[in-house]
Amino acid sequence: MSREKDTKPYIDIIVSSNCLSLKGTGVDVESALLSGHVALYLTESTSIKEINLQFRGKARLPAPPNEPLSLNSSHPMYIICNHDWTFLEGEKRHSHTLKAGRHLFPFQLQLGGSLPSSISTTAYGGASVMYKLRAVAVRPGLSHNLQTAIPISIMRSFAPEALEYQQTLEIENTWPEKLMYSIMIPHKAWAIGDKLTAIVKFSPLAKGVRVLTVVTAINEITKLYGRAASQEHTRSVATAKHEIVNGKAV
Repeated sequence: MSREKDTKPYIDIIVSSNCLSLKGTGVDVESALLSGHVALYLTESTSIKEINLQFRGKARLPAPPNEPLSLNSSHPMYIICNHDWTFLEGEKRHSHTLKAGRHLFPFQLQLGGSLPSSISTTAYGGASVMYKLRAVAVRPGLSHNLQTAIPISIMRSFAPEALEYQQTLEIENTWPEKLMYSIMIPHKAWAIGDKLTAIVKFSPLAKGVRVLTVVTAINEITKLYGRAASQEHTRSVATAKHEIVNGKAV
């Protein structure tokens, strides 16, 4: 509200949500609705030719590993999606005079299930998939245009009823002449914000064998597929260490 009292006009983008989810796999992906308003704040009557809004998704890939870097080289950039809206559109020669105050222009776009998730990694010089809304109020003559941009995040996930949220995963193996162990995970897929839990059992096979500590790590594997070749990068994103005291993990 404080910005409305400013002495300069400005344009803003107000969205219902700046983080959208695409749930499901294959052809069974629920679409997501991107909606909101372009808000134009004017301190006095102002001539506006038109207002343009653009939703664009870009993918940025690192340079091929065998290609020498130079000052003129840049990372390959690809347009994933592009959608445009135009408000106040009329004859190009004419402008629209808008009164002082706030002017709202609603918009909405149904996003299909084929769009990739927003992502950013520093592996191999950096790669990303990013989405952005950009609004421009075009003013006549030499007047400066009013413009702004906001990021939009797209997340992909399984549908709530997906088997990945219900199927357990259990691994059993033997360290010869030392111990038998089993690891059980309640389900294969986890949602953002979940607390990942696992049940680990150890059965010593020799006298005097015991477990002192258990170190657990979650690794992130990033695979980048370019025109020349594919690259893979692994990093640890979380670790936990438990001391075994009196048969209990601490």
